Amino acid sequence: MSATDMEKPAAQELPRPAPQGLHQRQLWGILRLELRRNLFSRRSVGLYFLAFGPVSLALLAAMWSFMSKPSGTVEGAAMAFAGLFVLYLRVCVYLSALLMFMSLFRSDILEKSLHYYFLAPVRRSLLVAGKYLAALVAAWISFTVGTALLYLLVLLAGGRGDVTHYLFQGPGTGHLFAYVGTAILGVAGYGAVFLLVGQYFKNPVVPAVLIFAWEFINFLLPATLKKISVIFYLQSFYPVPLDAEFFQVFAEPPPAWLSILGLLAFTAVVLFAAGWRARTMEIVYTGE
Repeated sequence: MSATDMEKPAAQELPRPAPQGLHQRQLWGILRLELRRNLFSRRSVGLYFLAFGPVSLALLAAMWSFMSKPSGTVEGAAMAFAGLFVLYLRVCVYLSALLMFMSLFRSDILEKSLHYYFLAPVRRSLLVAGKYLAALVAAWISFTVGTALLYLLVLLAGGRGDVTHYLFQGPGTGHLFAYVGTAILGVAGYGAVFLLVGQYFKNPVVPAVLIFAWEFINFLLPATLKKISVIFYLQSFYPVPLDAEFFQVFAEPPPAWLSILGLLAFTAVVLFAAGWRARTMEIVYTGE
């Protein structure tokens, strides 16, 4: 070998590209693992209680209605459900998102198992996406079924024999899809917020209470401040207009299509921030 050849620097080996479909398989693996944890573990108890607790009360009311003389109309029951759904959204959907999404990383830290994920050759942004999607699917399943059952039982308790006509020859079915879609969007928006909050706060009680108070008193806020909330944009999908004097809604919600784009864009930005935070996270189990 000549001296000239010896002086040539060794060629640096370029990083090999990831095999085709690797990230999709990794995402699917994380999704399956986390979905089992969200549906069939102790973590799911709070989700099922919040999604189906009001349903059990509505079932008792429907049974009582069938044993007594009918009173009221199906239209009146639909109006009653419109007010009930606001509470269902602001309390049950909110608290379920709080319990599920805020614990996506905190539960692994408390169980001292997060390092197994971080030692695996998986992008942390992909880990965030997989955890978020798994919790989202579990919550979507629960609140799709819970909202539908609650709606039908409230109509049965109030309208009884007129429910079939209201659903299939009136606006009932369209209203049902609107309520289910609103619950789904609420889970997505609140879930993204609490996923990010759970990464920054060891004790999430204070931020959770502050966000809950902000969302709950949204109807009392000035028009400009109303727009800095999730519940304001969800109002665009309410199929039955609420009593403006009672709820004091002074700011007109944006059109439904704009609210959907806004919530999706907001969720994407928050997930990007959560993925960036995950890349800089350091595992410290001491003191947890």
